[in-house]
This record gives sequence, structure tokens and C-alpha cells, in this order.
Amino acid sequence: MNTSSPAGAILLRNTMAYDRVHTDAFKQAIDAAVQFAQRHAPQLMVQVFLDADAGLCYSFQLYEDSEAILRHWKVSDPHIAAVMQHCVVQRMEVYGSPNDAVRNGILEAVGSDKVTFTPGLVGYHHLRAPQV
Repeated sequence: MNTSSPAGAILLRNTMAYDRVHTDAFKQAIDAAVQFAQRHAPQLMVQVFLDADAGLCYSFQLYEDSEAILRHWKVSDPHIAAVMQHCVVQRMEVYGSPNDAVRNGILEAVGSDKVTFTPGLVGYHHLRAPQV
């Protein structure tokens, strides 16, 4: 159940501006990262959307809790780095109440001027994470 407690689910919405000169390489890096995450990372859901006209990419990721985000960073770092070679984060929206380690990690990686944190109020989800 998603509540306002730090143990609740966390949804990330990431807006990235990508280098349109290297669109194919960016798409390949995203595809490889999502395929890897589907098999090995703890996200409950990943969806990526591409606005080619604006050169923007939107990534939504749902995590069970802060510990799942920390595990994702640990196992997926090479794939995250490959994606970031072709883009810059314009905005990161964090919905839920991440712990201090996750909050500080996001702020360090993205910058406080590009991040918003919105605590949860109430909700639920039926998705189940794969056992990795």
C-alpha cells in the first residue's frame, strides 16, 4: 500500500533532453537499460516515452520502497551511465517519501533546482516485483 510513510511506494518521473544527433544511440541505450531492468532490477514498472519533435524523453519508474531504488542504482549503474551519455535531466519528480539516502542521491545526481519531492497521501498498487 502506498502511504505517506517512507516505506511506501515511490514513483519517479524523469524528463530528459536528448542529443538528437545521436537519437539512435540514445534509443539503443534506453532499450538496453529497460531490458536489463526487466530481468535484473527491482522496479515494479518502467515506461519510457519519446517526444522526437521536442527532443524530450519521459521515464516513469515505480518502486516498492527506497531500498528498491538503492538496489536499482547498484545493479543498473552501467546502463544508467550509458543512457546519460546522450541526455541531460531537465526535471525529476519524485512522488512518495524516499529515505535520506535516496533523497540525497537524487539531489546530488540531478541538482536541487531540477527536483521536486511530493509525499504520498493515499493509494494502492497491484503490481508485484519479480524476485531478483
